[in-house]
Amino acid sequence: MGKHQMPKLKEDISPNLVPMIDIMFLLMLFFMLGADMAVRESADLILPKASKIKEDPRAEETPTTTVNIHRDDETEMPFLPVAGAGREGEKWLVSVRGLDYTPDTLKTRLQADADENLEPDIDPAAGRRLSARTLLIRADQGAPYGFIQRVIEVAGGVGLYKVEVAGAQPPPTR
Repeated sequence: MGKHQMPKLKEDISPNLVPMIDIMFLLMLFFMLGADMAVRESADLILPKASKIKEDPRAEETPTTTVNIHRDDETEMPFLPVAGAGREGEKWLVSVRGLDYTPDTLKTRLQADADENLEPDIDPAAGRRLSARTLLIRADQGAPYGFIQRVIEVAGGVGLYKVEVAGAQPPPTR
């Protein structure tokens, strides 16, 4: 009378996979949102050494477009045709926000950036509103100066007149 009966074993048990799939989607969403998916502004370059480098304290508040000039032998992208600037067998690329540009498309990209931040007043010398955006040029130390000069010319043509060239601080002498 006081004996308990053991429950019968079920032979047809199947696990419910819906909660596991929900958890997997939540984990995937968490890792995707937490991952760094931003476009890199700077390429890995060996910057030229400059002895008079100063830090810009207002760099965070000024809108900046970074242009990287780097060597790339592996792509078939045409390089900037500057007379006497290229070296035999080397291809020099100009990239902004991780994308490579030719002189024509570089002008279009810089024009779009310049138009985002225009000065409030018309410049009397230029006869138009110039851009308040700063252009930071980062070039590999082996890059021909003709490429840097070409980028500065294109920037001036679209109204970017605040131009900075990045450099690396040389190691201290003992």
